[in-house]
Parts: sequence; C-alpha cells; structure tokens
Amino acid sequence: MSLRDQKSFLSNIHPFELLKAGQMDRCIKHMDIAYYPKDKILITPEKIPNHFFVIIKGSVHEYNENDEVLMDYHQEDSFDANSLIYGKTENSFKVYEDLICYEIEKDIFLELMEKNEGFKDFFLNNLVNKFQTLKDKEYTSELSSFMIAKVSDTVLHPPCVVTPDTKLIDAIEKSMEYKTSTIIVKREDNEYGIITDSLLKVKVLLEGRDLTIPVSDIAIFPLLSVNEDDYLFDAFSILIKRNIKRVGVVNSQGEMTGILEQIDVLSHFANHTYVVDSKIKNAKTVENLKEASTELIDTIKTLHAKGVKVNHISNLIGQLNTKVYKKLYKIVVPKELQKDACFIVMGSEGRNEQIMKTDQDNALVVKDGIDVEQYRPYMQQMIDSLIDFGYPLCEGNIMVSNPFWCKTVQEYKSETARWIEAPDMQNYMDLAIFFDAFAVAGDKELLIGLKDDLFNKLHDKDVFMAYFAKATLTFDTPSTVANFMTKTHMIDIKKTGVFPIVQGIRSLALREKIRETTTVKRIKILEQKNVFENEMANELLEAFEVLNTLRLKAHLQKLQDNKPINNELDTHSLGKIERDLLKDSFKIVNDFKKFITYAFKIDKIS
Repeated sequence: MSLRDQKSFLSNIHPFELLKAGQMDRCIKHMDIAYYPKDKILITPEKIPNHFFVIIKGSVHEYNENDEVLMDYHQEDSFDANSLIYGKTENSFKVYEDLICYEIEKDIFLELMEKNEGFKDFFLNNLVNKFQTLKDKEYTSELSSFMIAKVSDTVLHPPCVVTPDTKLIDAIEKSMEYKTSTIIVKREDNEYGIITDSLLKVKVLLEGRDLTIPVSDIAIFPLLSVNEDDYLFDAFSILIKRNIKRVGVVNSQGEMTGILEQIDVLSHFANHTYVVDSKIKNAKTVENLKEASTELIDTIKTLHAKGVKVNHISNLIGQLNTKVYKKLYKIVVPKELQKDACFIVMGSEGRNEQIMKTDQDNALVVKDGIDVEQYRPYMQQMIDSLIDFGYPLCEGNIMVSNPFWCKTVQEYKSETARWIEAPDMQNYMDLAIFFDAFAVAGDKELLIGLKDDLFNKLHDKDVFMAYFAKATLTFDTPSTVANFMTKTHMIDIKKTGVFPIVQGIRSLALREKIRETTTVKRIKILEQKNVFENEMANELLEAFEVLNTLRLKAHLQKLQDNKPINNELDTHSLGKIERDLLKDSFKIVNDFKKFITYAFKIDKIS
C-alpha cells in the first residue's frame, strides 16, 4: 500500500483525521503491516503489546476473564489503547478471522496523544464525550438542507394589497384585518410598493398629514421581491445585503402571493420548528392542521442532521404535537363543551418522548355531572383526523374513541382503585400509562385532581409498588457484545434498553409522588431527592440519550427505506463507536435493574 493510500486509509478512521500533517507523517513512518492467522492471541493480561492495532482486513474478538465476547473488531476498527496507556488489561484479544492490520509503535502512539489534544481526548473519553464524538462523526451539515430549501418552503404572510388611490385610513383598517403592519400598494403591470409602520411614523405622524390621503402619496416603490421558486438562501442574502426586514414574494406571473419577513428566514435557518409552529398556530381547518402536522417528520430529520440531542428533539416535537392536539380539540369540539373536559395524552406522548409517530395513547376526562355521550362523536372525529395526520392507531386501543378511555372523573377514580386493589399485568400497564398522562387541552385541573387521588391511594402500598416496579425486569438486557452481535443481529432496543429505564424511573417517581412526566426530568428530581447518587443519575441520562439516539437513527433509516417503523436495531450496521456506546449503555441498564430490585425489595416477592 502506497504512502498516499496509507494516509487516505487512516484519515477515514476517527480520530486519525485530527492529526496534523507532520504528525500523520510521523505516524506512518513508524507503522508496519502485519498478518496474524485465526486464533492467534494478540493481547492478554500477561502479554501487553508494544503496538496499537488498526484493522485492514479480518476481525478480532475481545474476551473477559470468563471467556465471554465483550467486543468484536472489524475493518477500520482499532484496539487496544487502554493497555498501552495504562500498561495493563483485564481482557484478552484473539484473532477471529485471519487478520491483516497496521501496527503503530507504542512510543509513537503515546507521543501523538501527548501532542494532539483531540487525539488524546478520544481515547480518554467517558460516555458523555464518546456520545459527543458519535454525533460529530455522524454530523450532517444543516447548511446543505437549507441550501436547497425554496422560498415557498418557509412561512409566508398573506399580503394586504390595496390600490394607489385607497385612502390611508382604509388601508390601515384593512391591514388590521390581515393582522399585519405592512401595506402593499399595487400599480398596473404588477408593480408593487410598500408602507410600513416606521414609514407611517415618519411620513404621517411627524409631518402631520391627514389619514384621508391616498396611499400612493407615501408608499415606497418598487418593493423588492423574490420568486416563490427562488432558493431561500438567496432571499436571505438579499435581506442581509440590503439591510431590509422583508421582501415581497411573487409567482411566475408576477403576482404578489406573500410577504417574507427576515425574522421568519432567520428562524428557518436556526430551527425549522418555528415554521411548523406558525402553521399550527394559523390553522383554521382540520386540513390546514394536517398540512402542518405532516411537516413534523421533516423537522425531525433536520434537527437530527444538525446533531441536536434526542432529548431536545423529543421536547420540541412533543410541544408541537401538543399544539396539534390542542388546536384539533378547539376545531372539532364545540366551544361550550371544551371547558367541561380535559383531553390528555399518555404513555410516551405523555412523557414527551415519542419522536416518530408510532402510535396514539390518549383519553378524555369529563367533569362529574356532565353527559359523556355528547363527547363521543367528537372524540371519534379527533381520532379519525389524527389517523389521517399520520398518527397510527394504538394496537391496545388506548384511545379516546374507546369508551374505557373516555369517562368522568369519578369513573376514573373507581378505575384507579380497581387497578390497585385487584392488580394484574393489564392493570399495571394501564396504571403506568395513566400515570404518565399529560393534559393538552380543556380543564387541566381535572387531571391534577386525579393524580392527587392516585397518590393518596398508593400510600403504604409497598407490595403493590414492588410488583409495579418488577415490570422493569420484564425484558432481558444484553450483558456482553456477544449477546447482541449474534447471527440474527437484530435487537429490540426499546425492550432491552429504553423500557427498563422508563419503567424503573416511573416506579420511583410514583413512589416519591413526583408529578413530572418526562423521564429525564424525573431522573433529575430523584437525584435532588437523594433517591440515588449523582453518578447514577448522570449514567442513566447518558445511557437514555444513547439508546434513544440509536433508536431514532434506526427509525429514520426505516423511513428512508420505506419500511414499517419498529424498535428493532440492526447491530451489524453499527460502527465501532456506536457498539462501544451500546455496550456501555446496556451495562448501565443492568446495574440500574439491580438498583430497582434492591430499592423495591423485588427479590422478596414471588
């Protein structure tokens, strides 16, 4: 392999691309190619190497003292920095498939760490920094998506257009109807001018003009305009270059179709959620709302491509989903009925943790003394609309169209009493889902009262809480890489990793009477209450972030491949860093399961 090929190969492997030219040259100068046959033992606790290995072809397995496979290394993977840095290892490395690799001399490897901070930081990373590295590696420039965005892709304000002879007072009244401070004056041949608030102050108030003058007396011509099909980035350049706050938007015939405000363009470049938010806010019909809702997937893709944390994405998308529900409730339910009920979302939606539209979990709480039947046709209409928006039906029928999840306050109180006094698996699940409930529309005090009632009923119910918490242990979590890098290589990341954290934290939150519904915030509150130490809190937050990031990435890949979205993760598609993160996250989950077993004395119940 030539010197150029060696540089090209190493530059594609993180963190070697961080090396400066001279450092890369020195690395290559002290690097040899080696071959090792299958079953050759490279490293043991008694045999510390003098080289750092980078695989060109073949594979190596890392084993613990119990001969369990902890990690497998393939092409472009590297190992074992720890044994070189610390001069010791507890594990063994054995060739699994005939190996061709680069060997970098130990002294040179340690020298590169000393002279290059980025290179050094990678090998000394904790889970938080590893995850940041993962995001940096997977980063997709947000500029690329915006470079191809068109003007029509962002928020456009309806233009308030008047003729040149319109009286100024009449034009102002019309602008108030349009809820805008901008008046557009249209001459013949589609020539447009503009009147703004600042122009009114200067040309009318300060000069003492009468409001009956024609708008043509003060309008500024021509109004700078862009085409609907122009690139948004070009429109942005015009706004910046001319130092103006808005431009007109015209169609191919030169007719004014909207006003593009600088603040909207800036918001679009900063965060696409602003665009969706505006469309939800301005929706007047179910069809308008559907259009806004369908853009949520693009928003998720954009935010993920920017490297935004999954926690922040779920928070933003959760807020937008809440606004969709709230607006739909307002459109569908008659005004006189809205105040006597509370529309709630539950489960992952209630926790603000459902990023993709995977299913619905919702319900309605109606004031005592109010006829529930009058709400049912509107609730069915809401469900039908949500399905049309792309929110799939809940397989367990946990939806407001189901009479079980549409009833009065007293009926819910009776239900929660039954869940607690006659517990079974279904009742545990219903209670868990209901405990995560979050009010999105109507009278929120109805849900607050039900949560108070639930907390009171659970006082001194230690045995019940133990069984409730036991659900944390329902699914096995892999303890080694060998458990998930199998021939089938498909694991359900929700069952193996996400659910144990969610259910364990939910159990602790229920016991501690914590009203917060999101898992991340529950963890922080539990830490403040000294339920567990800061180290465990940080580890849980890190693991939860990693697991949900890998889950989201898998969802987006399935979406791209036009496959049904589920929680299965193809472990063979993971890179070295991702496998490391997954392994560390599963270890944290297994440790947390032990903590939950101890905290609720689960081993004392059958």
